[in-house]
Amino acid sequence: MATGPRYKVPMRRRREARTNYHQRLRLLKSGKPRLVARKSNRHVRAQLILTGPQGDQTIASATSEDLAEYGWEAPTGNLPAAYLTGLLAGKRAVEAGLESAVLDIGLNTATPGNKVFAVQEGVIDAGLEVPHNDEVFADWERTRGEHIAEYAESQDGLYAGDFDATTLPDHFDSVRERLMEEL
Repeated sequence: MATGPRYKVPMRRRREARTNYHQRLRLLKSGKPRLVARKSNRHVRAQLILTGPQGDQTIASATSEDLAEYGWEAPTGNLPAAYLTGLLAGKRAVEAGLESAVLDIGLNTATPGNKVFAVQEGVIDAGLEVPHNDEVFADWERTRGEHIAEYAESQDGLYAGDFDATTLPDHFDSVRERLMEEL
């Protein structure tokens, strides 16, 4: 016979700071699919998830690594890649029949101009209805990566890798156009 409280798993996730159950409950009560936006130093992930009696079900998803299929050659952990990942996930969600969602940023801090809000902006531009405040989105110039290109121009040889960061805004525009056409 097992002993101990029945709530062991939720307490463990809370103790490990992996889940905010109060926030999760508010999102689940909305009854809408959740746009789960997660970021790391190298990648960005966007998933549209429905909650049901059998648990969470992923309806559509995209990672910044998927952008390579559409010609993305730049690093995948920056703001332009986050926007394009959201755009791709949004297009896939619209194809799957979703019309609206609510943003789930998890344990990320809600800082205006953050990557998770770039994902949200991409999903909205793809045609999904997500409640938002335009003030949290970065300026379009920043979303395109103009700040990265300006910094790369000021640093001689620092960004002399496989991708020329000074061309990031034009590269962003061409990949965005390709995503809009193909999906």
